[in-house]
Amino acid sequence: MWDCEESLRELVRSVEPTAPQKAAASRSQNYVRALLQSGQFGDRVIGEYLSGSYARDTALAPIDDVDIIILINPEGWPQNFWSAKPDPERVLQSFARATRYRYPNSSVHVQRRSVCLTLNHLCIDIVPGIESHGEGDRIQIPDTDSGEWITSAPKRHTAIATEINQMHGGRFKPEVKLLKYWNYQLPECARLKSFAIETLAATLFSDVDLPSLQEGLGLFFDFLAGQKDQAVLYQWPKNFGVHMSVWSHKLPDLAGTGSNLMAKVDDGRRIKFLEQAIRSRDHLIAARKARSPAAAAERIGAALRML
Repeated sequence: MWDCEESLRELVRSVEPTAPQKAAASRSQNYVRALLQSGQFGDRVIGEYLSGSYARDTALAPIDDVDIIILINPEGWPQNFWSAKPDPERVLQSFARATRYRYPNSSVHVQRRSVCLTLNHLCIDIVPGIESHGEGDRIQIPDTDSGEWITSAPKRHTAIATEINQMHGGRFKPEVKLLKYWNYQLPECARLKSFAIETLAATLFSDVDLPSLQEGLGLFFDFLAGQKDQAVLYQWPKNFGVHMSVWSHKLPDLAGTGSNLMAKVDDGRRIKFLEQAIRSRDHLIAARKARSPAAAAERIGAALRML
């Protein structure tokens, strides 16, 4: 097999956020965090930290969104009669008002679980959180669809990415960026959310060796081929709790929140996604049999939908 590792690393560098992009995002999110801890509103804030792909260093360029967790004292809001926690909608609306007051010329709107602040170069999702005492790094975040506070574990997600990256000598995060790039190139009807891609990769490579970026791509696509009952090249020891068939669809959150990242992915999208993965695997198989480095690189480019 021809070694295309340096070409893949060059692709990772090309999709990596630039130093100015990182610096601009850092300035903006730090300023938002400081503002929300100021004034009377800040009296109800007990802590804050970053979340999402920006925090995990798995984001692609350009950095267009940053997630911030703002830990609150729930007693700072009127409590529901039937719950020790305040109404999720009320908390989000108060965050929206506080953000609009501090950013009167920017767009601010309430989303299902956060408040989105849109700046010229960046969208910042502000997520209120309540600490879950005795549950490690888990927190409760508002969900307006259910009217409840649901379990999330953003610090654990960041720790998992760091642990797996260290386990594989720094190859995991670049691998995730390649896979997110591939997913982004897919037709919209076949694309999954980037966090689902990262979770799939973390699920596999928490238990399977990742000797190189090139081998990692082959393993990832081979596992997905098996999910569509295709013959696999690798002797997979188990399905890792992942099911992506028409009859069963499950991708557990590795942080142990109980969330299923496939729960709302319809059958058509899931099947199209698997079909694209099988095509990419076939290109990688062809790259193994290529007669020259140039031919191998061309096949890998096709696998990543660069052509």
